[in-house]
Amino acid sequence: MEETVDRISSLPDELLTHILSFVTTKVAVQTSILSKRWRHIWVSVPVLKFEYDNEDFDGDTGEDLKFEQFVDGVLQNRRALLDTVIYDCYFEHSTWEPSTEWLDRVALLMPRVIRVYVVAEYFKCPDSVFSCSSLESLNLSLHTPIDQFIDVSPKSISLPCLKTLKLCALELCENFMQQLFTGCPALESLTLHSCILYVSGISSNVLKNLTLFDCSQNTQTLRVSCPGLVSLSIFSGDYNIRCISFYNMASLVNADIKLLGYDDYLVPDNPRLVSGLSNATSLVLHLYCPPELQLHWKKDIANCTTFNNLKSLKIISSDMIGDFDLIACFLWHSPALQHLTLIADVHLFFEEGIGDTLEEARQDFCFQREYLEEVKIYCYNDYELASKLVSMVGRCVKTIGKIIIR
Repeated sequence: MEETVDRISSLPDELLTHILSFVTTKVAVQTSILSKRWRHIWVSVPVLKFEYDNEDFDGDTGEDLKFEQFVDGVLQNRRALLDTVIYDCYFEHSTWEPSTEWLDRVALLMPRVIRVYVVAEYFKCPDSVFSCSSLESLNLSLHTPIDQFIDVSPKSISLPCLKTLKLCALELCENFMQQLFTGCPALESLTLHSCILYVSGISSNVLKNLTLFDCSQNTQTLRVSCPGLVSLSIFSGDYNIRCISFYNMASLVNADIKLLGYDDYLVPDNPRLVSGLSNATSLVLHLYCPPELQLHWKKDIANCTTFNNLKSLKIISSDMIGDFDLIACFLWHSPALQHLTLIADVHLFFEEGIGDTLEEARQDFCFQREYLEEVKIYCYNDYELASKLVSMVGRCVKTIGKIIIR
């Protein structure tokens, strides 16, 4: 019988640690019992992945303690600096308050990436995370079982290498945002997901990508001023965003705006919601907002000289006929527009009569642009609606290169 040869164990340490970086730290530690060759390999793995869910143990706090001791033991035995730390843990079925001292130890090991996803009654992120000079990417998602929001308020922020930041389910104050952009001179991408914002402005000269997803605004207005911003994405649930305006967006290329509610009484006399995006090359607008906001949008577009760079416009609406005068405004103010996509979403409807309120305005188109390269219409088998939209676009455009109906 041919003798079995262990070829994996003969690989160099650098390759073995790289292989172990793709499994959880628990599995990596378990390899230490394979042979003497493997006994200390795990302590040099550049990626630590801690995964735990106390639901697997019926909320037993004793198991929570064992897991915490395991994390501490791993970090105490580190022989090398870290590249990535992932902490993905659920304590929602327990009254256990997880310790955060391990994050202090992690910061001393100079990681490049930290990702923390925790569900617990309480989790206080230590200040050391916000002063880790090697950190390039930070992702903090701190959830509580009772839907409370954890306040993040470090004494100071100094992250000179940080390029990407994602914060989820946190409460953020004005001082934090000011410290953030002062202490993160290289920050290029910021994502705020389901956060409570006590913030009146987001201002940065270096930020390139900004995403606000289902955040709640607790200030009267939110002013975004980012001259280097390339990509903007905003999704807001019912009345979560109260009033938002955009300024100094000279570098903007892509914008995707979806507001499901808006406090009309807070909209300023000279809104900058749409016209502030006038430098965009590609624009997606979800018109699920009430008619009052759409009228403000129309005024805003009229106040804007032109959308000189706009080449692609996508409109998603639950009342495409009623919203068409807003589409017509874009056709008139976007001389470089090549691609128009209209998506009739029948799943969301606002109060009856919205379409009728704009009927007269639709009859009064006083312009006709020369050319559009392509028009795509998605109507979910509503051929009558598709036909109406083709006719209405045709009244605004002399020549259309291609019409696609799906």
